[in-house]
Amino acid sequence: MNYLVLAVITALVAFPQQAHEQALPEAPAGIAQSAAPEILEKIAFCESQGRHFDENGKVLIGGINKHDIGKYQINSLYWRELAERLGYDIEAEEGNEAMAIELYRRYGTAPWKWSKKCWSA
Repeated sequence: MNYLVLAVITALVAFPQQAHEQALPEAPAGIAQSAAPEILEKIAFCESQGRHFDENGKVLIGGINKHDIGKYQINSLYWRELAERLGYDIEAEEGNEAMAIELYRRYGTAPWKWSKKCWSA
């Protein structure tokens, strides 16, 4: 295969992730690390009832989107590559939580905008 064609295909495959990361706003400057756990626990309850595993002991997968993984329902299509670069396994409970904290640190609550009605109440 021509290297130019391969480079173009690679760029097109990577584009949705880059576009998604660029579309999210940065977290407000006032967000402190210590504030993350309280709101993230509310988000986790809304996303998964605070569970990382289903009743069979398997990692919880989203009911609406099968790419949403674990306690914080982190979307693997959008965030797996970044999580892996940071050394987090989003399918492991600790990695899922670490990635949620990182997403919150970078973008505030924007990655969980679809469940906002639940956790902002």
